[in-house]
Amino acid sequence: MIRGSLAALFPLLLCACQAAPGGPERTREQGIVRQGGSWTLLHYTMVFDASGVSGGMRDLVAAGQASIGKKDFGGPLCLSAAQAAKDDTAARLAEAVQLGPEWNVIRSDISAGTVDFAASMDDPKMGHAAITITGTVSATTTDLLVTTDSYEPAPGKGHIHTVMKQENTRVGDCTAEEAPWL
Repeated sequence: MIRGSLAALFPLLLCACQAAPGGPERTREQGIVRQGGSWTLLHYTMVFDASGVSGGMRDLVAAGQASIGKKDFGGPLCLSAAQAAKDDTAARLAEAVQLGPEWNVIRSDISAGTVDFAASMDDPKMGHAAITITGTVSATTTDLLVTTDSYEPAPGKGHIHTVMKQENTRVGDCTAEEAPWL
C-alpha cells in the first residue's frame, strides 16, 4: 500500500508552481508558473473498488467506498506571489507520494503543462501496487487524475483499485480574510 494518505498528496502537490525537471528557471522559460492569488480546491474519489480484501482492511474499505463521489472543497486560500515564485512541483510530488525503497519510479515527468507520473511496487511484505498521476497544470488551473492499484495489500489479501480527481482553480486576487496557502 502507498505510504501516507493519498488525500494528503493533493494539497502538497498542487499548490506548487509547476517546476519542470531542471528547476524553476526552466519552468519560467516554458511559461508554466502558478499565479499567486485566491485558489479553490476540489478533491473527490471517483472509484473505490475492493475485491477479496481481508486481513483487517474492513475499515479502510468501508471508508473508501463511503467516500465515492463526495466532493471535498477547500479554499479559497491565498497563494502569495512569493510562494508561487519559489515553489517546485517535482519536489512536492516526491514528498507527497512518500515512496519507500521498495518502489520503482517508472516515469516522473512534470513539464510543458503535463503531469505524467507512474511507480510500481513488488514487495513480499507490503504487497504489489501501482500508482499513476496524470493530467494538466497551468498558471491558473490544475486537473489531475490519480489511479492506484494495490494487490495483496499488507496486512490483507485481495485487490483495491482507486481513481481520485483533483481540481484547483485560481479565482481572483487574495482577500484579507483568506487563509494563506501553506
